[in-house]
Amino acid sequence: MIVKTHQKGWEIIYQKAHGLLAMQLGLHWQTAQRPPRFAETLAAILEHDDGLNDTEVRALTDLGAPLHFELLEYTLEQCRSVTKLTRQKSRWMALMVSLHMEFLYEEKRGQDPELDVFLDEQKGWRRRYLRELGVSREEAQRAYEFVEWCDAFSLLLCLGKIQPEQRRMDISNGPDGTVHQVWQRTDGSLCVEPWPFTDDRFEVSVESRVVEQLQFGSADELHQALEAAAPVEHRWLLRRR
Repeated sequence: MIVKTHQKGWEIIYQKAHGLLAMQLGLHWQTAQRPPRFAETLAAILEHDDGLNDTEVRALTDLGAPLHFELLEYTLEQCRSVTKLTRQKSRWMALMVSLHMEFLYEEKRGQDPELDVFLDEQKGWRRRYLRELGVSREEAQRAYEFVEWCDAFSLLLCLGKIQPEQRRMDISNGPDGTVHQVWQRTDGSLCVEPWPFTDDRFEVSVESRVVEQLQFGSADELHQALEAAAPVEHRWLLRRR
């Protein structure tokens, strides 16, 4: 879950909603620079954080507050679940998600024997996918950079990190190595430079929920509060000029 403080309690965005926003951003990518198997790549972006519901993993802090995803290092059950689910859909999707697992967790190698086993398993799967799909590691990595770019931009929006007063901030490196920056105009619209999209203007959105309770006795109690909360839609207009 993406958890932010709110004047009435907590504002929460599900990881799956963040994935949907990331996919919306990718959908508008300039046609000439789209990665191969574009539909499958978009599906991988949509599902890269799936596998388990947010409240099925550790959902609360020790004090009973909703647990922000950055405070939860990893859940092997979720990692295994999402890699298995994408493998059942397509090898390309599974390759993109496996590269995402490598991006997130390879630096943690040596800290947890079970995580090391998972990382080794994924390395074997990636070799198999590359061989069977007939693509090089470099080609796959460029496609994954697109996945990571969409993921990073979506997180900036969901976390409310876009800076005021037209201050620019880096999103991430695009698949060609270009560093893109985003800034907000005085009318609230967003611009990305250099502009990487096909359309000169489009909108994206994500839904959040506000729970008016600071502490919860269980993940199930939090889940019930989220189910009862009315979704709030947040929209952003991106325009080139």
